[in-house]
Amino acid sequence: MLISHTLKYLPAQLLSPAAQLVSMILWTHWLVPSEMGLFTLVSVTQEIAFTVCLGWFSVYALRYLPPDSDVVARQRYLGAENAVVAVSLIGAMAIAVFTAWSLHDGRSLWLSSLVIGLFFATRAVNTHYGERARAQSAFLAYSLLQVAGPLGGLGLGWLAFQYVEASALVLLASYAAAQALGTLLALPMLGMHWRFARPDSQLLRAALSFGGPVLGLGVLGWVAENYIRYLVQWQSGAAALGLMIVGWSLGRRCAAVASMLVATAAFPLAARLLNEGRRDEAVAQLRVNAVLMLAVLVPVTAALQLLGPALVSLAVAAEYRQTTIELLGLSVLAGTLRNLHMHVTDQFMVLERRLKMVAIIDVVEIVACVLASLFGLFFYGLHGAVIGQALGSFLTLGLSMYWAHTRQGFRWPWLETGKVLLATVVMAVVIAWWGVQVSLVGLLMGTAVGMFAYALASTVLFAPQLLQLRASRQT
Repeated sequence: MLISHTLKYLPAQLLSPAAQLVSMILWTHWLVPSEMGLFTLVSVTQEIAFTVCLGWFSVYALRYLPPDSDVVARQRYLGAENAVVAVSLIGAMAIAVFTAWSLHDGRSLWLSSLVIGLFFATRAVNTHYGERARAQSAFLAYSLLQVAGPLGGLGLGWLAFQYVEASALVLLASYAAAQALGTLLALPMLGMHWRFARPDSQLLRAALSFGGPVLGLGVLGWVAENYIRYLVQWQSGAAALGLMIVGWSLGRRCAAVASMLVATAAFPLAARLLNEGRRDEAVAQLRVNAVLMLAVLVPVTAALQLLGPALVSLAVAAEYRQTTIELLGLSVLAGTLRNLHMHVTDQFMVLERRLKMVAIIDVVEIVACVLASLFGLFFYGLHGAVIGQALGSFLTLGLSMYWAHTRQGFRWPWLETGKVLLATVVMAVVIAWWGVQVSLVGLLMGTAVGMFAYALASTVLFAPQLLQLRASRQT
């Protein structure tokens, strides 16, 4: 079932991040580093605004959305949802105004507040209803909500740069328009309840009981993921952040995309099994999730180490190129380490409601990463800051795996991990032997050769499991 649901989510999980990766590269040819820094700070501030204002309820919806068969409970939820979303958008707009004021650099404060507010609101709505679409397995609605912003923003942003001006505010307005369109198209597919009513107090208490602690975890996770942006902004200014953000974001995005190809489907399936009292099956799903995630993350990390310089030389604007080459490989490594514990061992603890353990893990990661990154930034610049982030995430992964095993009985799939690493080594050796020329044809050939080598090695190493899967489908 996990593989089936993963395939249904695959179009959104590929198109959305592909558009984000292309846009990050494309904007280097239009935005100066200071504008790139402004755009990324607004984007990341929206994430914390969503987490605080609405994220707690989205997490509850993903975990406990009543089924269609329970009509009374579903209507009760939908009535509460309308009120929560409306109130949360007021809070998000207030944060948007504060963001515009704090980043004020001579532009019209009212115009900045309006654009940033619309960006905050439309992205928050898309994110929330996307989580609800996941909970009810509404694959088309989820795909629209996931794709509209990144893909539509890419197209509208490019047109706006042609006919208006190349600035962060114009780009944010383009993304807001695309996100609003995605919401309008997707909402009719989700079974909305269009009347406002007083929220059920029992449901709100349940949502706060589960979502409140998860809100705290979300804030900690946001800090662990994004502290480096503010650290560089504070230490070196918006231009340095703009130069850093391309390689760092591309690396982190590649790791996040690879992990979400599996994690998007895994969490709802495991949650349903736990809700039905089938804990052993839920743990088995998460072990399969760990293997699939390793099978995607590890080769992607290795391939970017080898192919990244050629890709950057071909695609990224000259002003950003050298810094991007230096940071890309390290950033994807740090992102891989973080995503492994977030979407496997940490996720298991969240499902089991061991939220205090997850909070401690998040605090450990924040402290370790911030201290190591500060040391690295001070002595070795941007390069050292990202190395520090990778070291902090490595220590955190070890702690999370240890606690999940000793305190919850989760056995990491070490044998399968060894097979994935061996297949990746084969791939890396073949790519290095083949060589990668700095040309589109050379990059494509190197990628194809690496993919073939990895697929062949994986097929040989995982032959027993593949034969067993085939036999189970036939029966």
